[in-house]
Amino acid sequence: MKFYNFKIAFIVLSCVPFGSYATSLQQAARAALTYDSALQSSQMTSEADQQKYWQGMAGMLPTLTLEGNWDRQEQPDKKYQSGVTNHSYDLSVRQPLFDMSKYAGWRKGVAIANTAEAQSKKAEEKLLNAISNAYFSVLYQQEVLQAAKAASHNFKQQQQKLQAGILNGQNTRTELDEAKANYALAQAKEIEASSQLLLAGEAFRRLSGVSPDTVEPVNFQCLNASPYASLTDAINASQQRNTEIKIALFQNDQADADVLAADGAHMPVVSLYARYGKNWSRNDNDDNLLYDAIFGTNSKSNNLQYGVNVSIPLFAGGSQISQSYEAAYRRQAAKYSIMEAQRKAATDTRSAWLSLTNGKALINAQKNAVESSREKVVSVQYGREMGFRTVNDELDAQQKYFSALKDQAEARFNYLNALINLAQSTGSLSIDMLNFFQCR
Repeated sequence: MKFYNFKIAFIVLSCVPFGSYATSLQQAARAALTYDSALQSSQMTSEADQQKYWQGMAGMLPTLTLEGNWDRQEQPDKKYQSGVTNHSYDLSVRQPLFDMSKYAGWRKGVAIANTAEAQSKKAEEKLLNAISNAYFSVLYQQEVLQAAKAASHNFKQQQQKLQAGILNGQNTRTELDEAKANYALAQAKEIEASSQLLLAGEAFRRLSGVSPDTVEPVNFQCLNASPYASLTDAINASQQRNTEIKIALFQNDQADADVLAADGAHMPVVSLYARYGKNWSRNDNDDNLLYDAIFGTNSKSNNLQYGVNVSIPLFAGGSQISQSYEAAYRRQAAKYSIMEAQRKAATDTRSAWLSLTNGKALINAQKNAVESSREKVVSVQYGREMGFRTVNDELDAQQKYFSALKDQAEARFNYLNALINLAQSTGSLSIDMLNFFQCR
């Protein structure tokens, strides 16, 4: 039995790696976290927004002020001019005792800082999802290119064999034309696969700065266990940890703080204050020493003042009432945003879960399809040598085999992306989680 050509193609396709592997998915993700400029910008924006916490806290702390003054009073209309020089300083401290706007400012600062942290986490998750997709795309296109090359090699060998058979009267022109058509189609698919691999590699390089030729294959033996026992567990996890839901909750906290600040505009403001100061003055007609000429000795006074200040708003044209209504409406909108984020997280989790469970079954089915297609090729080759099958039957079987290989690669690619999407929707996508794909 002369199955040599096809067996060689199958062995090359199954056993020979595409390139030298060195970069795992986690390593690529770490490189992307330091290489991607959009993420760096998002992180700096988050750091800036987190300063709102300290700004809100500062509003409830005492304020300390030191003021100094120097002035000169002249009397030019007097016949005998006599000027007076004054020096003074004041040290004052004020502590809010009851000021709802200050408290609301602190509450809003906390909410803004928490929102900024969650948005930074969201940007990181988005990048991890993108780099994972790019990583898997490179692996997928490598498999597609390998299958295309194997098919092209096999059909070329088949065409050469049939050309030799025509000279010996063993084959027909129709069989040769069929082989030529399959070879031409295989070459076109090889060119297309090569182009798609280059595009996938450039997308991967743009995100991580790492050469796509170094990516390490995913170990599918690590992916047998499901990350959650059931869909209900996955949805519950998404409701607790999903980043979009956390952002919506923190934005609702901001809306609550705005309502508090708007209502506080109708409330009294109470603050404790204390002031200490000293004043010197000097008349030009006095005969003083240098020290007294600088600081003055005609009049010296110390002032100490303290007390409680109460300010009660009465009417401000109705703008504060309008602001209260506005804040109330925005708080209601924020509550609907929470509801929408929860529903979206549940939908995304359900979609990823179904893609994961169906994808696992599809991978097993495609594995069986590849094995069946390979066995059919061998069987048809044997049947053709025995005179029961034609060359066209053999070429058709080989075409279906290589098509099954591509479908298997696509099923794996979709399954890997479903794992990443499920991790993101449930809030568990992190740099450490990516070790899962290489059994580490």
